[in-house]
Amino acid sequence: MKKSLNKKMNNPFLISKNCYLRPVEISDASLIQKWHNDTELRRLGSGSGLPVTREKEEEDIKSACNSKNEAYLMIVKKRDNKTIGFIRFNYIDSISKNVWLRMIIGDKKAWGKGYAQNALGCFLKWLFCELNIHRITLETYATNKRALKFFEKMGFKKEGILRKAHFTDGKYYDIISYGLLKKEFEKIK
Repeated sequence: MKKSLNKKMNNPFLISKNCYLRPVEISDASLIQKWHNDTELRRLGSGSGLPVTREKEEEDIKSACNSKNEAYLMIVKKRDNKTIGFIRFNYIDSISKNVWLRMIIGDKKAWGKGYAQNALGCFLKWLFCELNIHRITLETYATNKRALKFFEKMGFKKEGILRKAHFTDGKYYDIISYGLLKKEFEKIK
């Protein structure tokens, strides 16, 4: 059974229990644009609040693919090969081995089914164990209670609050900063 599953996977780079991560492609631009322009996803933290065009997404994908300091991978369900989200990092400091993480499960039907946990766990293992990254930083909106709980469950430590740094629905809200060190990950993996 496992062998037939692998034949279905399209260009897998990292493989977890229920999903795999593959490199982003230009053909993903329309789907990513849809997620970035979705009202609920923007409110939870997927964009600047300004409309995003397909051309802008294509430029971003090309830039990421040509960068030596970034990885941009799509999260795909093994069962049906459906792309449900993305995960990516940018180097903050290549000498200190620090990266900035971004992630979204854009397919709302995939929420709460373990895909995010599997994808992030696989990605973290790759970053810490293969790329020898020392530290991962991420931010999420204080209003995104699911994300706050999820990242803490994954071992991230709350490190700070950017007070009233996010504006939505006519109000300012805090942004929460999280970090995860390699030695912390080694204890929980």
